[in-house]
Order: sequence, then structure tokens, then C-alpha cells
Amino acid sequence: MSDNTAVLLQAMRMGGALPPEIVEYMYHNGAFLLFLGFPQASEFGIDYKTWKTGERFMGLKMIPPGVHFVYCSIKSAPRIGFFHNFKAGEIVVKKWNKEAETFEDGEVPAEQIPEKKRQLKSMDNSLAPYPYENYRSWYGLTDFITPETVERVHPVLGRITSQAELVSLETQFMEDAEREHKETHFKNRVDRQNPVRTRFVDQHGLPIMKIREGYEIRFQEIPALTVTKHQVGIDYSDRLYVLLRGLGGDWKQLLAEMQIAFVCFLQGQVFEGFEQWKRIIHLMSCCSNALGSEKELFMAFIRVLFFQLKECPTDFFVDIVSRDNFLTTTLSMLFANVRDSAHGGAELKKKTAQFKQYLTNQFKWDFDCEDGGEKL
Repeated sequence: MSDNTAVLLQAMRMGGALPPEIVEYMYHNGAFLLFLGFPQASEFGIDYKTWKTGERFMGLKMIPPGVHFVYCSIKSAPRIGFFHNFKAGEIVVKKWNKEAETFEDGEVPAEQIPEKKRQLKSMDNSLAPYPYENYRSWYGLTDFITPETVERVHPVLGRITSQAELVSLETQFMEDAEREHKETHFKNRVDRQNPVRTRFVDQHGLPIMKIREGYEIRFQEIPALTVTKHQVGIDYSDRLYVLLRGLGGDWKQLLAEMQIAFVCFLQGQVFEGFEQWKRIIHLMSCCSNALGSEKELFMAFIRVLFFQLKECPTDFFVDIVSRDNFLTTTLSMLFANVRDSAHGGAELKKKTAQFKQYLTNQFKWDFDCEDGGEKL
């Protein structure tokens, strides 16, 4: 945590408006986001706050340094957004493309930044201040996310969308072939009118679809479980170890991915974020053999999940989470594994028991079922 972040969090704990000296400091040291040409009366948000834009809206000011999620939508269109690691004093420019109904990058060369900052004075009334009343909640939801997490996970084309652009495998094959063989007339051999062209269909004869390259959120793949006849019960510790090795042995990056997946779903309305969040929770709940060696990870996992569930809107559980009851069946396995573990330690057992009691009191969930579970 940087010194600036610590000061801001301390100010938030005091309640009320930010002290004038902090407002002045953040105006000069916070980041700016210019979002030019965005239509009036459209949805615009950053982190945990959403607005309807007015006719003068041109962006945000006083954004605290760190990773933030910016998102927007026009009329009833799906949300689109992006994560960005805002640096102190940085000016980020996005321009709205009316025809394509999306945003595009607009760079500010380093040598032009001082002049651009002077120009911002004339735009001040059109720039909304960052919503500091929500900063503590945002920080609690994203404290493990680093610039490296964003760079690793973010779509190559720079946009996260709640309605991914899909393409059939056949179309993808044709487009790739045309790019690679422009000068050999290869495209004539895969023409749509050619009855012998390569086809990619499922068992029902329907086209196999995938997210168009560059639009995918690059989540880590949860590796397959290797089951042996000597295994008793369900244990996915080998999956966890493979996953951690893929992240350079840094368990904090696993929790960062859990957080970024949750934000993608909660604020970005991206269903694949929800699916990845579920997969990570399921994996962590079924690793009894790793409770001793990865005790620090499991302690932090409980804290991350507690904060996510605490910060969620109530109807989130009614409409999404509780629909298939996956949290009660999955967390039942976690609580049982920790309770019965000979290596989990007293502190982990205590924290897990407190978390279980909180969920029972808050959401009236019953964790006493001994069977069940959900396949990944």
C-alpha cells in the first residue's frame, strides 16, 4: 500500500467529506480521465459508482493512483469497460466513436502533459470528481490486483464487454488463412460457396463459436484434476499447485485474479467473470491436502471472499448466486476440510468458523449438508 493510499483510507475512516488539504493535494497529484464525445444521458461509471452523464460531461478528475475499472453504456447497450493503472498526475484520454459505439485511445505525449494540465483548468466544471465515498469499498475489493495482474488478464484489444463478440471457428479459420496467404489466392479455396470447405460443427451440426481473438479476458485455466485410485474423497490440491506454478508461485496473483473476475462480473456484467470466480472458489474449497502448506493463501482467501460477499448488493444472491446454491454446497466442503484438517492450524480454523457463522447469520445459509458439490 502506498503512502497516498494509506492517507486516503485514513481520511475515509473519519467519514464525511475529504479535508480541504487532501482535496487540493489530489487535484494536483491525482490522475485525470478525459472521456470525450460521450453521449448525454448515458451510463458512465468508475469502480463502485455509476452516473447518468450530463451535457457538459468530459471525464473525471482527482482519480487516486492505482488500478481502477471504468465502464459505460449507451441507451440499453451492453456495458463496455477497461481496467487501467492510473499513475499520479497522469492524463488518460478516451474518445467516443459514435459509429462503432465504443471508445478509442487518445494519447497525450509526455512533452504535452504540462500544457494539457493547464488546459484542464478551463474544463474543470465538465470533469466529475472521483467518488471518494466509495474508495474504501473499492480498495477492499481489489487490494491484491496489481498492474501486472491487469496486463496479464486484460483483453489484448483493451476492452472488456458484457456481450462478447463471437465468431465461428470456420470464420476464424478463413480469416486467418486470408491473412496468412493473401498473395497465394488461398482464400479462393475456402470460399463460402465452396461445398468442400472445412467445417467446424458440434455433435448437433451447429457452428462451434468462440470469442473473437483479442476480446477474451485472459483468465488462468484451471488445470484438469488427475485422479488416482489411492485418492480418498475429493481433493484438488494438485490443481492448485499447477495453477500457482503458472502464476510464478505467487499466491497473491491467484487472489488478484479472483478479485478481477468478481469485478468483471459485478461491475462489468461479464458472465465469464462469474464463471471464473466460481471455479476459483470451488478449487480452493477442495484442497484439504494443501491447507497446511498454503495456510497463508487460505487465510487471505477467506478474507477476500468475506469482503466480496459483504459488499455485494442483496439481490445479487437472490438473482445469481443462490439460484443454483453453489456457494452453500461448495463452501460446505471448505468448512468441513478445514474443520477436519490436522495441519490447518488453530488460526485458520477460527477464522473459517467465524466466516461460516457470519454467512449463516447474514444469509440464512445451511452448511450442514455432508454431500453435494458441483462439477467444474
